[in-house]
Amino acid sequence: MTVKNKILNRFVGVVDDRDEYQRSEIYKELAFSGILLWYLTMILMFISLIIDTIQHTLSFATPALFIINMAYAMMTVIKIRRKHLDETDCASEEEYEEKKKQLKKTSTLAGAQWGLFMLIFMEYVSPYLSTGEIDVSWWNVIIWIGGGVFFGMSLYLFSKSKLQKHF
Repeated sequence: MTVKNKILNRFVGVVDDRDEYQRSEIYKELAFSGILLWYLTMILMFISLIIDTIQHTLSFATPALFIINMAYAMMTVIKIRRKHLDETDCASEEEYEEKKKQLKKTSTLAGAQWGLFMLIFMEYVSPYLSTGEIDVSWWNVIIWIGGGVFFGMSLYLFSKSKLQKHF
């Protein structure tokens, strides 16, 4: 029995190994709960950041949650990439073009959402919570729009590199 199976069995609360179907179902449940916990700790980190901003302090929780979340995300991404699980196979030119079109749409939307969120949070919410004053210049708006465009383009190029042509 491997260390991984020992940890899994102890976590699930069983004495002997599970068969392949049971292990598969356990992995599905653990994957979903891991994703859910990651999102919940991101929300907790965001709330902690807001509280720190209001109180003009930096608590232990905010950077600790940031480090934990980023370490978990990087570990997950590295393991998924190592096994090439993030690649999308395209069997025809039409399928490839359709996937590219879909990636352009989702990347543009993600870039716009990111830019808008950062503009609102960094230029309106954070200053208001910190000092009670809001001072937004056109230069700051242009910077966050540019950041959103850069984020969307980077996301598109990275996602496009994961499309595998098999035709």
